[in-house]
Amino acid sequence: MPTGSKNKRSTTKGIRFPHELIEAINASVALEKANDPDANFSAWVLDACNKKLAASRQGKSTKS
Repeated sequence: MPTGSKNKRSTTKGIRFPHELIEAINASVALEKANDPDANFSAWVLDACNKKLAASRQGKSTKS
């Protein structure tokens, strides 16, 4: 069961990230902002999730 608020397009789901991963993502977002002023943490995470799902649909192994 999702936690948080829900609307017609999305649900807020609270997850925990290791501090080091947050720092690395924030650094990547800061670099992306040079080319895309709308870049943000949520968009970065959603993009990474979509890429992982696309790879799994193609039968690729993307073990971390």
